[in-house]
Amino acid sequence: MVSFKKLWNETKRGKTIWRILVNQTLVQWKEQMHGLVLDFACGQSPSYWQVLELKDNPGVRLIGVDYNPLLRPTVVADLNIPLPFKNNTADLVIVSSFLYIVRDPRAFLCETRRVLKQGGTLILSVPLIFPHVPEPSDYWRFTEESIKYLLSLSGFTNFTIIPIGERWTAAAYLLDPFLRPRWLIAPLVYWICLKLDTWTTKRFKLPKCPIGYVIKARV
Repeated sequence: MVSFKKLWNETKRGKTIWRILVNQTLVQWKEQMHGLVLDFACGQSPSYWQVLELKDNPGVRLIGVDYNPLLRPTVVADLNIPLPFKNNTADLVIVSSFLYIVRDPRAFLCETRRVLKQGGTLILSVPLIFPHVPEPSDYWRFTEESIKYLLSLSGFTNFTIIPIGERWTAAAYLLDPFLRPRWLIAPLVYWICLKLDTWTTKRFKLPKCPIGYVIKARV
């Protein structure tokens, strides 16, 4: 359970409940960051770089990859075509909230598998309950079954699939544009919805309905 203070502080920094909960999940793996780390569709200094302690880490060589040169990534590349990296190059690959954008998720994951070393790790986050967000496209949403299927086809093993949020927090995420003034209303709504998620899960036997998933998979 995320504390109200944490929700308040992160909301003031512009974070949604999805990003707050994803980062809360990622922090458990920060000690595993080492070697060459490729971050596909990195954007511009994403918050998980700080959470995972990727910046200014002497044990990490971080390469950000994005199609938009204005974001000043290390490498500019179209991730819908074969990746511009040799086989068995990376120790770890991050794909954060991007898989829904690529035209062929399986082909992209196969390319990700190709560039990872044997024993390498993929950290992936994918949406399920998510508004339409063309960045510049928006093709897919993912269930737990589809994640397992795609990763298995792409050569990944040892999955850890963590659902992020539940019905109430998913509703809060969808309603986020209406939570105004955001700095005041959003953290309160997030906190209440997290409490309601816990209560509902204990009280009712309902199918899962998370906002999305965070996954760690090994080669």
